[in-house]
Formats: sequence, structure tokens, C-alpha cells
Amino acid sequence: MFELTKEFGMDALLGGWFLGGGGGGLLEGGERTLAEALDIGPVRFVSVEELSENDEIATVSLVGSPASKDSCIERQHYEQVYRKFRDAHAGSLAALTTNEPGAQSISNGWITAAITGLPMLDGACNGRAHPTGLMGAMGLDQIPDYRAVQACAGGAGMKETSLSVIGTVESTSTLVRNAAMMAGGFVTVLRNPVTAAYYKENAALGTVTQAAEIGLLWRDNDRDMGTLLRALEHALDCRILAQGSVTHLELRIANGFDVGRFSVQAGSDELDVEFMNEYLLAESRGVRLATFPELIAVIDLASRRPVCSAQLTEKMDVAVVAVPVKRLKLGRGMHIPQLYEVCEQALGKPLRSYVF
Repeated sequence: MFELTKEFGMDALLGGWFLGGGGGGLLEGGERTLAEALDIGPVRFVSVEELSENDEIATVSLVGSPASKDSCIERQHYEQVYRKFRDAHAGSLAALTTNEPGAQSISNGWITAAITGLPMLDGACNGRAHPTGLMGAMGLDQIPDYRAVQACAGGAGMKETSLSVIGTVESTSTLVRNAAMMAGGFVTVLRNPVTAAYYKENAALGTVTQAAEIGLLWRDNDRDMGTLLRALEHALDCRILAQGSVTHLELRIANGFDVGRFSVQAGSDELDVEFMNEYLLAESRGVRLATFPELIAVIDLASRRPVCSAQLTEKMDVAVVAVPVKRLKLGRGMHIPQLYEVCEQALGKPLRSYVF
């Protein structure tokens, strides 16, 4: 067991930013969460091994579009969500987990943990950020009689929205994403209770610690881009796909997702990257170089910090890198082929044939 500190939290946010692979929210959101959680009270982290097999765990997540300009999540939204979840679910929670890494999403649950006194798990439903809720459901959507419970809240003024729903993982996830759009872009969510035994078998254990280790490595090696890239290569088998300027950037918000593409001009070569919140594929001259769930990440050459898809701008000088699956901690959702179909439809390009 260990306790959240500002230093550990900042390292986790930075490493989570990289593991977000274009998604997982923005750093300023993670920094606000860290500061507020530390101000409210202590946040403890435990290993799933410290729980009994039948102890219940629920997932804390953010759902929506990081590019939305009207999003608002405040402390009262976390409190609303916890109350609504408790009203809808008869079980008693023993711990909380985040759904995924990201500059903000690695901190999912920290405020709820500080408010309730529940511990956070050193883990995530998936060890890299992913576009859809089903990808972070740890395979629960494959259990015919599993009844999902989800509660969400967010928004300001007339857009403020909160609800709780019970049903299949897919139907409740759809309703929550619709609620996020109604709330102005983002909602905080508490969802999908599971036993510690199920979590241990299907989640990505040790994700928070891995994120903090990457963040510390990053801070120790970011004096110049070459040193940073060599450190990432040594630690994660990270390879450089391209270095150059962003061109032909296209971004649209579709069904609550940031969907688009861009190119990186590197001399006479051009790398094409397509994304659905997360960077999902990279190609050069029609040859596929990396495919989700490999981690495709963009690093700003000027600031030497990761860049979310919602932060990209034309003429930004970047490095595009990829981390192989074997160096990531992946949850059950990354091993279910049909969950990739919605991403293939959004991009109009295959993913599954490169993965399975």
C-alpha cells in the first residue's frame, strides 16, 4: 500500500499522458484532479492482492470528447455519481480503479477516493487509453447475464446532466456517451462492479506504477529530444516512425469522439496517422507501420511533451513513436476482435487483420 503524493501524482500524469496514445484527456485536467484530491484528503493505493476475492471494485472513468469547449466536471459531480451508483447497486464497494491511462484519466477516481475513503487499485481496466467504453469493460460485455450499473454526471447550467442506468454493458455505455454530449462534452462515470477475483484475471495490473515510472524516466531524460527518445527506446522498445511537421490535419467530433487524420512531413517521406481520440494507425506510402493496440504517441519537439489528438495543430514539429504490445499492460478488452469494428467503421480502414 502507498499514498498519493504530489510528486508521484505528477509522474503518473506525465507517464499516463504518454500511455494515453492521443487520448485520455488533457494534462491540465489531471493537474486539477491531483490538486483537488490532495486538498480533500488522503488517497491510498492498494494491490488487488490485498483484497478478498469477493470484494467488489467499480471503475471510475471520463467519457466524452476532450476537444469539446463546453465540458465541466466539478466536485459535486463526483459526489452525485457516487450517490447515484450506491442507490442503483446493492453491493458494497471495497476499492476503485481507473479505466485507462491518460494525462487526466490516470487520475480517474482520485477525487472519489479522497471523498469516500475507498482505496484506489494500482491497475486499470486497460493499460493504454482506448476509444470505446466496451474496450475498457474487461470482457464483461461477453458475459450474457452480466447487468451493468453506470452512473454519470457533468456539465454546467442548463447542460448539467446526471443519470444512473442498469442494463447490458453496451446499452448503458451508449446512454452514458449520449449523456456526455448533452452535458457539453464530458461526464465522470462510476460503473461496472466486479469482484477482485475477476479484476485480477481481466484488468491491467500495475498500470499506475508503470505510468509513474515512465513519468520519472521522462523527467530524468527530457533535456533534449535525442536523450528522451533513447531512454524510451531502452525502457519500452519504443521506435521512431517519423520526425517532422504536422500537415493536412483534419479533426471532427463524431458521436462524441474526436475523429481525424494528419500527416507528418519528414523530408521527402510522409507519415499518415489516423485517430479516434487515440492514434489508431500509422502508414507510410500505403504500408502499415503501427496499429492499435500498439501505442502510437506524438511528442512535441519544442516542449518534449506528449500531444493528445485534440491538441494537434498544423506546422507543429513532432516525433511520432510506437511502443509494441509486449511492453504494454493490456486488459481483456484488447483481446476481443469485434470491439475493433466501431473504430474500423469510423476510419474506413482495417485494424483487426493487423492485430489478430
